This record gives sequence, structure tokens and C-alpha cells, in this order.
Amino acid sequence: MADHKPSSSKHSPLASSSTDHDSRLQFLDHFDDIFKCTICLIKLQDPHLCPRCSKLYCYDCISEWLLSESEQHMNCPNCKLDLQLDKLVKVRWFEEVEQLQRNCLEPSPTTAAAVRAPSSGNGTATTISTAAAVASKKKDICPKHLRSINFYCCPCKLCVCDECAVADEHHLDHTFKSLDVIYESNLQIAEEEFEKVKHYTKRIASLIEKVERNSELVKKVKEEKLKEIRSVAESAIEGLERQVNDKLQKLQGHKYALMAEMQDIEQSLRIMEGEVVASSRSQFMAKKSRIFKECNKIRMNPIKDFKQIRVPVSLKIEIPTIYETGIFVIENFSSFDDNKVAYSNEFTDTFGHIWRIMVWCVISEDQLGIYLELVEGLPCWIECRFQLLHPDSKRVIHKRIKQHFDRSTQKDWGFRDFVALKTILDENYLKDDDSLELLYHIRPCTGGGGGGGGADFE
Repeated sequence: MADHKPSSSKHSPLASSSTDHDSRLQFLDHFDDIFKCTICLIKLQDPHLCPRCSKLYCYDCISEWLLSESEQHMNCPNCKLDLQLDKLVKVRWFEEVEQLQRNCLEPSPTTAAAVRAPSSGNGTATTISTAAAVASKKKDICPKHLRSINFYCCPCKLCVCDECAVADEHHLDHTFKSLDVIYESNLQIAEEEFEKVKHYTKRIASLIEKVERNSELVKKVKEEKLKEIRSVAESAIEGLERQVNDKLQKLQGHKYALMAEMQDIEQSLRIMEGEVVASSRSQFMAKKSRIFKECNKIRMNPIKDFKQIRVPVSLKIEIPTIYETGIFVIENFSSFDDNKVAYSNEFTDTFGHIWRIMVWCVISEDQLGIYLELVEGLPCWIECRFQLLHPDSKRVIHKRIKQHFDRSTQKDWGFRDFVALKTILDENYLKDDDSLELLYHIRPCTGGGGGGGGADFE
């Protein structure tokens, strides 16, 4: 009739064994440590492995890693070798491993008795296990026979009592299983499904955190650009003031020269007029030639044409070259090996040059190097400011370089010793998501020791 014969007799539970229960939990702890994704650090979901190093990852996690925009993610997080999404190997034996885990989780008779025993703990949140313990104490009663429901009819998918299983012709030749066994098995499946949902929600929560941080970085760049706009405005105003002062000084010089000339003429005229008034007729006639000659001399001195002394009534607004500003997020920093290199996305300056930032981790020298590379464009001088961000603005690390770039490798096109790795780890530059944030300001400039004619805004 069935692979499990129902019986109306009841069996007393055995004494609990905490040692057996603890050993199972200890084994499962190690089990979870082994079979967990090294990206999300949670139990594997739909595991796939790298064909080169055999490291296991959740398919969603490694897909998101490989399909991200950054070039540094086009490789395995573990072995750092090139890895394509279509080269991943699906772990088909993992279902058997999960079944083994479920078998280990299924309680033995002694453990089940221990679970059913009242707990003397200090009152924690109800879990699936405690829910099972509570449910095991509550005996469902068959409404037809008023007997305890202890069996599960597999074809009907119904829970029945022993009387239903034996006497009800509807269940004739059906297969029955112990309700305790089938309940525990399905409860475990439910718990695994819940874990998958929790894993899914954790991924969503992680994505929300990334979106929030992305928003904060956008606002940070906005603040930097507003500083630059204010600096540009101040610089433009200073340029206008300088032009106006130069023009006014020149006009004032012409004005003062003309006023001095006019004063000299007026002085001479007063003297000659005084001589005429004080002279008799005969004296005037004796002086007239000299007086006329002096007047003629004054008139013969040419007056400057206004066109020669006027200045153009125009002003230029001097706008300095604008910085290209952004934040390079260096992800999974703790996974960097010695001589590990990571690149930012490429970006374009105001003159059309294409650039990218390279970060070089030199563990053997305890240094993090930061470099600028000209990817495409004509040779030029460039000014670049790097800032390694820190929650405390006073501890932000600032460094600046001004260099000529012609797409050839140079030893001085960056900072080999931008910051010590020990400083990064000990002084909280590393974010909770294992990333560093590098703010950069880049613009073309003129050669030499100047800064390209623009205003500083740090």
C-alpha cells in the first residue's frame, strides 16, 4: 500500500543530544565558508567557476563584475586573468552538494527531540527552526475521525490521519510518508528559498548603497565645479579690472599732459596781457613784435589728434582653460596584488585630448602610484591635480603635476609614491565597500612653471 505503513500507535521521543546537534552546526559553518561567493561573500546562488583557477562565483555576481564599464573588471577577481562571460563553467554538481547539506540539516531523532524541548534562552526572534519546534507541538486533528494527523498522502498531496490512510478507500494503494519527515524536508526547502530571497534583497540593498554613493560623488563633483566657476568668475572680474585700470591710466596720462600744457600757455598769456596793460603806447609798439612772435610760437605747437591718444572702448573677458573634473572609484582594493594596475574610464579635455588615469599598487614598496596617460591627441602641456578623498576633509591628500605629454613613457608623468599603502589602510581612506575615491582636475596649460593662466580653486 505504501512505503511507510501508518500506525495508530505513538512513539515516545528519545532524549536530546546537544553534542550531535553542535557538531552538525559546526560542519555546516565550514560548509558555508567553503561554498560562498567571493564577490558578495554570501552562499552561492547558481554557481559558475573560472575555467583557469576554478574559483566559484554566483552567476549574477560574476556577470555584473564582467559587464561593468571599467576595463579592470574584464578579468577574474581571483587569478586576474582575462575572463569572458561565455567562458564561465556552470557547476552542475552543486545540486548534489546542496542535497548533502540538506541531509545534514535534517535532524536526527535525538536532535529533533532537543529542538522540541522548551528553550531556556533569553528570548530571541523566532526562526524557522523554532517555528518547526512550535509546530511539532501542535497536533493537527482530522475533522473526520478526530485523530492526530501524522501522515502525508503523496498522490493526493494531503495530510491525513492513520484512520484516513487505512480506512478511506479514496487513499487505496496510495503512498504515504511521515508528516514529521515531509514537514522537516519542506521546511528546509522553505528556509533555503528564504535565504535566496534574502540574498536577492542584499544584492538590491548593495545596489541601493552604490546608487546613493554615486549620487554623493556626483554632488561632490558639482561642488568642485561650482568652486571652479566662482574662481573663473573672480579671475574674469580681475581681468576686467586690470584692463580698465590700464586704459584709464593711459587716458589719465594724456589728460595730465594736456592740462600741464594748457597751464603753461595760460601763464604765458597772463604775462603778455599784463605787459600790454602796463605799457604806454610807445612801449607797446616797441614790444609788439616779441609779443606777436610769442603768440605765434604757442599756436604753431601742434595739438595732438584725438585719434592718436584715445584707447579702444572695448574689454575682453579672459576665461581660463576649464578643468575636466571627475572621480575615479578604485574598486576591490583589498584584492590588489603586487604590481596590480587599474585604469579609469577614458575622458576628454576641452581641447579634445583623450586621457585616462592609471593606478599602480606596489606592495613590495608599500606605495600606491597614480599616473596620467595621454591615449589620443597631439603633444601638449597638462596640469593635473589629484585628491585622495577622506571623510575628514582635512586629511584629503592633494598632489599636483604639470608635465609635457607626447604619448611616450616617462618616469615623471605621475606619482610613483602618491601615498603609502599602510596610510590607506590605517587612516580610513578605504571605504566600507573596499574602494578608494580619487578626485581629479585636468586641463591643458602653457609650458614652464606656471599653472596655465587659470585660477586655483582648491
